[in-house]
Amino acid sequence: MTDFKDWKEYINQTLIGSELFEEPITDLKADTESKVYKTLDKNSQTEIRVGFLKNNRLIYLQIFNPLIPGYNKLVEGEYFEKYDFHETKNFGDPGLEFTEKNKKEISDILDSGLEGEEIQYVLNQKILKSSVWLMDTEFHSNYDFTGRGFWKKLFGKKIEQMDGIEKRKIDLNEIFSGIKNVL
Repeated sequence: MTDFKDWKEYINQTLIGSELFEEPITDLKADTESKVYKTLDKNSQTEIRVGFLKNNRLIYLQIFNPLIPGYNKLVEGEYFEKYDFHETKNFGDPGLEFTEKNKKEISDILDSGLEGEEIQYVLNQKILKSSVWLMDTEFHSNYDFTGRGFWKKLFGKKIEQMDGIEKRKIDLNEIFSGIKNVL
């Protein structure tokens, strides 16, 4: 395994070295440097979005694809904290330190890809609702994309029961199945 000086070098070498992603687009906002890695596969719209704090901590790593708006909504605004992968401690300052344990956890995420499924309720080719179920957890989250107000959602007809609704099941691993770590 190659030695890396920080998260930027590690993530860049891992994604570019996989030969699955092109050089990233970089943006700087306040204390966060953001990089967007787009896939080289012209049949895929998958992007990996990564954020680094000035103190060399990894603040987020998001796998994004417009085909899974529920999952995209789920990870929007999610960020790493210092002890996210610690065995006994929780929370901590924003961002993951560049340690062997944290590198292994991030490598596992990139290697295995997304795990879970998104159930979409579609009418006239428009996704009205998504339910996201993450693998190995009981956690799931629902997202309503109709723009209906609170009372309409509460007392109106459930999307699943509307006439003409098509139910689609998407295996998240088919959207991003991971990379083969070549380092």
